[in-house]
Amino acid sequence: MRRPVVVLVLIVLALTACTVPQQRDDDAMDKLAAESGEVTAVFERYRAVRNTAVRLLDAKPLSTVEVGPVLDIDTGSFEVAERLSTAQAEDDAPIDVREVVTPRFSAYPLWFMAVVRDEEREVNRVQVFERDGAAAPWLLVSTPETVLDAELPELRERDGGVLRVDPEESTGMAMSAQAAADAYAAVLEDPQAQEAALLEEDGFIDQMRATAAQNADLAGVTYEQQWSSQTVRHVLRTADGGALAFIDLERSDTYEVEDGVTVTWPEDSPQQAFIPQGISTTGTLLHHHQVLVHLPGGDAKPRAIGQYGGVIGAEGF
Repeated sequence: MRRPVVVLVLIVLALTACTVPQQRDDDAMDKLAAESGEVTAVFERYRAVRNTAVRLLDAKPLSTVEVGPVLDIDTGSFEVAERLSTAQAEDDAPIDVREVVTPRFSAYPLWFMAVVRDEEREVNRVQVFERDGAAAPWLLVSTPETVLDAELPELRERDGGVLRVDPEESTGMAMSAQAAADAYAAVLEDPQAQEAALLEEDGFIDQMRATAAQNADLAGVTYEQQWSSQTVRHVLRTADGGALAFIDLERSDTYEVEDGVTVTWPEDSPQQAFIPQGISTTGTLLHHHQVLVHLPGGDAKPRAIGQYGGVIGAEGF
């Protein structure tokens, strides 16, 4: 007799923004990353290319203005939009750049931070653009989002530029930015990890744990979530002696499904777009998360204040 198939439909939790500051550094600095006119040109080019990608519903043009995890996340979202036929009919809203801060550098790569307001989506994008050489283009490398009323920590300035911090530097703080990134990966993978005592439990951690708990409760499914941190490269000193760090995390969700059970997702979800047939044996969804973390000065624990992430691929099908 053929066994009945049980279909499990997962409810997708929206990724909401949280908030966080960053760290410091005393490098010898002799050149601002970018002057105001150059920053204006960077954003004009970025918006033109992104609007072209939106109109074409094709992420390929984005590779000329984005790189790394942010490109992976946006490529994944465009792939979802294409599969679900949710193309935008018009260009994105005009870019509302609220603040730009530029460190000083003595060598490439150069980078600067900008806060961009998106009233339609009700978020601020805290973006980092980087340039690898004099002939290289400026590329978006990080864009975590915060709620509109979130206030970033005040940054420390010297000689007309904001101060950078070595990602491995922990002077004046409970830990370095790299240690914080590694701690987030450890705690998100295992809530009982010893690193849990080092971090402030914030909205990002709560949200990721809620997603993991929901999936772990599925009947007939063995679920495993794994996290890893990437090398931290962008950290700024805050006025309180702490730091504002941009960290990148990788996440994989693996489902082992018993015979007769199929895991599916709602039709308008990224997961369903990547795995329209659902999972009836074993499969893994891959994610990237860009997290903005505040490491306060003194002994206070790091806390996430913003994030941007999404599904970037699937394996095992």
